[in-house]
Amino acid sequence: MMEEIVVAEDDARRLEKRFGPEVRLMGAWSSDGTFGYASVPLSAVWKAAHELVNPELIMALSRLARMPARTTSFLEILNTIGSPLIAQIVATYRESSSEGMSSGRAPEPRALARTAAG
Repeated sequence: MMEEIVVAEDDARRLEKRFGPEVRLMGAWSSDGTFGYASVPLSAVWKAAHELVNPELIMALSRLARMPARTTSFLEILNTIGSPLIAQIVATYRESSSEGMSSGRAPEPRALARTAAG
């Protein structure tokens, strides 16, 4: 199972007000009708940090990867680094999603729902 960081709808709204709608593209969205959340793949966050070549960010993420409850620390990192990190996570997530589809693997149902929703 892929490790993910869960970002609740309320947290996403706060990030969206500060950084724009791109924050909603960092991972697959799910909702049970009451509670919505994004599942941001830790692998996309890790790859994004390496693409930005930011040693402090890479160190912070290596600590984050060992935490069982990592959402709060992830949100703090996003609020510190901001748009460059968000944009790189989105690019990395899109790249890994398209690679999954081109490799013949079936996309996850959440990814299909997100794609269909626009």
